[in-house]
Amino acid sequence: MAIENTPHTQSKYLVCVDASDVSRKALRFACIKARKRGILLDILHVITPSDIQALQGVADVMRQEAREAAESLLQSMADEASTITGIVPTLLIREGNPGEQILAQTLEDYYTNMVVLGVSPGSNSGMRVINWLTSQSGKKLSIPMMLVPGNLTDEQMEELA
Repeated sequence: MAIENTPHTQSKYLVCVDASDVSRKALRFACIKARKRGILLDILHVITPSDIQALQGVADVMRQEAREAAESLLQSMADEASTITGIVPTLLIREGNPGEQILAQTLEDYYTNMVVLGVSPGSNSGMRVINWLTSQSGKKLSIPMMLVPGNLTDEQMEELA
């Protein structure tokens, strides 16, 4: 008996993004792969809380500005994803430690079957998140992670996806 692919039963890729070019490459790769396989996309941006101790009013303004920047970034990424795949991705914003928030999102959504991250040589912050997530693989993270090199060409992405 075949299971019909509907938004409620269909697998999805969770693409984790920031404002970097590497994130856009990871999104593009995930879009090509999703289009070829008929899979949905969730695009996640994690807002890292500021370490700056500020007055409550200033902190609220900073938080609101970070939220607006995240919404703008995600809308831009959603437009790109929609152009490539023909579907509208789900946009997600979380606040906290990026690795912990990525893990929490995957644990909360049964239909997520792969986490997609862009990697850039020499990026310490990105590698810290990736290292932390890989340490969770098999413990809590029970789905594959796809690491997309930021130097892939469009032709390579089409071929590999």
